[in-house]
Amino acid sequence: MKISRLYLKIFLAFLLVLMISESTVIWILHSRWADNPHVRRTESQLMAIKDLTEMEISKKRLSPEQEKEILTPILATLSKSFKADIWITGPYSEVVASSKETVPDLAQHLTEEPSKTPADVYIYKGRRKGMKSIYGTYTSDIPAGYPFSYHLFHPWRQFEEETWFLRGQLFITILAAIFLFPVALRIIGPIKKLTISAAKLGQGDLTQRVKVRGKDEVADLAKTFNHMAESLEKTIKSNRELTANVSHEMRSPLARMGISLEMLREKINDNKTDQCKGLISGMQSEIIHMDTLIGKIIEFSKLDMHTAPPMDESVNLSLLIQDLLRQYQPTADHKNFEIISNIENVVITDCNQNSIRIIFDNIIGNAFKYTEQNGIIRVKLHSEKDKDILNKAIVEITNTHDPVPEEELEEIFNPFHRLKGHDTPGYGLGLAAALKITTMHHGYIQAKNSEHGFTIKVTLPIANG
Repeated sequence: MKISRLYLKIFLAFLLVLMISESTVIWILHSRWADNPHVRRTESQLMAIKDLTEMEISKKRLSPEQEKEILTPILATLSKSFKADIWITGPYSEVVASSKETVPDLAQHLTEEPSKTPADVYIYKGRRKGMKSIYGTYTSDIPAGYPFSYHLFHPWRQFEEETWFLRGQLFITILAAIFLFPVALRIIGPIKKLTISAAKLGQGDLTQRVKVRGKDEVADLAKTFNHMAESLEKTIKSNRELTANVSHEMRSPLARMGISLEMLREKINDNKTDQCKGLISGMQSEIIHMDTLIGKIIEFSKLDMHTAPPMDESVNLSLLIQDLLRQYQPTADHKNFEIISNIENVVITDCNQNSIRIIFDNIIGNAFKYTEQNGIIRVKLHSEKDKDILNKAIVEITNTHDPVPEEELEEIFNPFHRLKGHDTPGYGLGLAAALKITTMHHGYIQAKNSEHGFTIKVTLPIANG
């Protein structure tokens, strides 16, 4: 099985931390010699030897030979238990009793400065020929007039404690390597799937999504990827539809112009030039139509640019809507519309004045365009409060209309989409532009069927600062 790079990075990072911790522990053990376990153990062992010795010799007065005879087996037993050489000397350094026949040569130890413990035990440490050693001595005031000095010499192999420590660390490392593997797989698995999906997405498969499991950072990454893929799919799909719709819109007038041109050629060949005027007029109308359509498409395309217009202006929505209603009043008079308005005085800031006018010009224009004779148009403007602070303006424009199918309520905001069953001339870009501009201003727009007909609801923040 191939070991992943991420697993190796996690494992090597763990090893690095382990090595640093090992070095720190070893440094502490060597730098704080007085607190070393060997020092404390030597001190307690010397105190034990002293207590046992004093217990034996305090029973009765003994001669040096008797002391040696009694203490030697005790010291030999303790020597086996402590794994150390033990001996007792008198005030003149003469050996009173010893666990062995000969006393170790301590010349090397006595050249260094000893460490003194709280119990007045002097500790010397040494190192020689691959061996470490510790020598401790304690002088008592018993027997009175002939005080004993107790000695303990404990040698051990160099790096013995480090070896055991390293063995323990090695065991931990092996366990970590075993248990880190499933942890790494848990991280690597979703990332690999994400990599595969991203590669397929790059190759054009816009349906790629990944499963979101858990609530960790990898899950957040998966959510972000899915959101990106969904947005990318919508954008590319919208661009494809836009291209197809533009092609369709341009093909129809070009086809009509081609037919007119052919007919014009025939009329000229037949010397019927008096009949050419109508064909030329029709072709001119088609050219004007195409020019207007191209202008609308260019305006709509500018809304997709990343650079937003300046958002440093303020707009009095009540004055703007009233001005637009006056602009469409001739249409209302011609079709005998009833206009019902309920408009509060609302001013929004941090916006682009021209863009805001485009939103409501398109929506109100559609309402007048798609309302039948003798219909009713309702316009409502008000603000909503949140904890006594005005935070958003809401505009609802409703016109008399049959219920729109639910599936079309969102599609009407797509470029070039037109309601089914209508032959009213138009380009299908007004509501698409309104949606983009509203989103640009951190607002939202909604189409719905209402009690009085068809309603477009626009919500805009009163201030974005």
